Amino acid sequence: MPKRPANSVLSGPSPKVQRKGITIEEKIKVLVALSKGNGASSVGRQFGLSESSVRTIKKNEEKIRAAYALPDISKNKLHLKSAVYTEMENALTLWMEDMRRRKLTISGPMVQEQAYTIQSQIVAKQGKSTEEMKFTASTGWLYKFMKRIGTKNITVTGEAASADYGAAEEMKIKMKEMVEEMNYSPQQVWNCDETGLYWKRMPKRTYIMKNEEKAPGLKVSKQRLTVLLMANAAGTERLKPLVIHHSARHRAFKNVFISKLPVLWRANKKAWMTSSIFDEWYIEHAIPAIENVNKKHNMANRAMVITDNASSHSKHLCTVSDDVKLCFLPPNVTSLIQPLDQGVIALFKRYYLRFTMQQMANAMDRDKDLTAPAFWKSYTIKDAIANISRAWNSVPESALNGVWRNIWPDIVNDFKGFDAASDVKAIVKLRKEIRGDEGFQELQENDVVELLDSMDEPLTAEAALEIAEMAKENDDDEESTENSAQAKKEMTIPKLKNFMQNINAAIECAIQDDHDMERSMQVGDALRRAASTYSNLLEKMVMAQQQRTITSFFRPLTPPETSSTASTSGETSRASNSGGPTPPPPSPPPSPGSPSPSLSNTPESDVDNDLLELDVASDDE
Repeated sequence: MPKRPANSVLSGPSPKVQRKGITIEEKIKVLVALSKGNGASSVGRQFGLSESSVRTIKKNEEKIRAAYALPDISKNKLHLKSAVYTEMENALTLWMEDMRRRKLTISGPMVQEQAYTIQSQIVAKQGKSTEEMKFTASTGWLYKFMKRIGTKNITVTGEAASADYGAAEEMKIKMKEMVEEMNYSPQQVWNCDETGLYWKRMPKRTYIMKNEEKAPGLKVSKQRLTVLLMANAAGTERLKPLVIHHSARHRAFKNVFISKLPVLWRANKKAWMTSSIFDEWYIEHAIPAIENVNKKHNMANRAMVITDNASSHSKHLCTVSDDVKLCFLPPNVTSLIQPLDQGVIALFKRYYLRFTMQQMANAMDRDKDLTAPAFWKSYTIKDAIANISRAWNSVPESALNGVWRNIWPDIVNDFKGFDAASDVKAIVKLRKEIRGDEGFQELQENDVVELLDSMDEPLTAEAALEIAEMAKENDDDEESTENSAQAKKEMTIPKLKNFMQNINAAIECAIQDDHDMERSMQVGDALRRAASTYSNLLEKMVMAQQQRTITSFFRPLTPPETSSTASTSGETSRASNSGGPTPPPPSPPPSPGSPSPSLSNTPESDVDNDLLELDVASDDE
């Protein structure tokens, strides 16, 4: 028998069968096909899978459907292993972003420890013990996690870095060189910084907070905003705050134009600053605002904006404008030389708390039956925005200028520092005006300090987990764009007249009741100046109404009928034959005692009030 050739197919090794990767979405389709009563073999032929693969998918149906239901899981994933930890990784990402926002560096061991803590809490909520948890936060998991979220600037081993005093001194020298080279004035150098704000949080001593801790579910006090603030070194100019929430259109804004808020309103799922939000804000708002300030003060159109090197602050923004330069601070120097971080942000938060409590006290003064819990329940994000705006506008120019002492001391005027103790005392003083919560009556200065400090503490594992859960459940606070595109509120002539009447009545009251005539006149002048925007608006609206032509008040005439209309005597109307309008039938004779009809209501009249109807709409409609 002749030998087979050496290169025969039979002599070589069997070809290796390549395994086919099946995405989660494809597995769902397989499960749907099985649910329709199809057998494993026929479903396998339909999807090009072996019968054993189909049976394995059926066996893991519960896990597959649970992974598919997760909002942040890619439907093209091939494996379920990472999907099990999606909830933990979402919360961990929040914690990392919070650490970056606070300019705190993190290391690999810190991430691993936090990941294990968060996953332990998730397992505990499921009623399981940590012994049953297979997750160990290994170094292998850390590398894969960092790759999934696209993070490269974490030291996998070693300790986190501390404040870099050497880099801060170098930046101070560099700052002086840049200012001298470009001849910047203090009005042309700006700083922007962002901070987190727990907008609905009160001291722990109050029953509002104690009751919330006992209540099941998500905690309102954990709801947070990101607020971006920006001002120039002279302290003379500040931009409208940028506020980031998790709802693009909150139900509290039902009758409000978003573009007319006293802040710039933006949203993302976690209420964090993102590169897309920062890019849009810097290009569309910051640069034009700075150029307007230069123009207003007749300054050369050049400026410099200093910010930190957060991951959300894109480096490509350095090239978007030749006139407005963006300068990044080096890592680990924010706590030392970032201007707004040297006391302004803390002052802003003290003012926010004071205005919030003052609002509560004022509401109780107007309504004697109102209690603190009832007010707090009605306090919405709309109220918070108003207080954010008031707090930011209340920061004095001297403070905005004084915080540059660590990076540009030459331009700082006579700044005596911050008096945090006086601010805290002013907040505590408001406790006497708040009723319905004995905790407020017992409020001490250290309680307020503890609350303010808690707003600056890094997220704990528990808080990160709760915020991640809030991000998943933000749809209830959303309002559809279709239903909210137009605001229903409108300032009409009657409303404006009523407002101005109230202003004039208040001025008259001050003049009549105040024995100090000079003081009452000053108050009156201040009220008139404050109301001038509305008085000017009223004048324009009245003038616009008077300029409408008389024909604009009439509805169009009804088109004439084509058929001839017979008169009461059986003859055809001449107007009808000539194509003109048909006159109305004669009015019936008046009943005894009724007034005689006016000339305009008789058939012989040249004007028919039945056809010429006034179309004057109410100003309130």
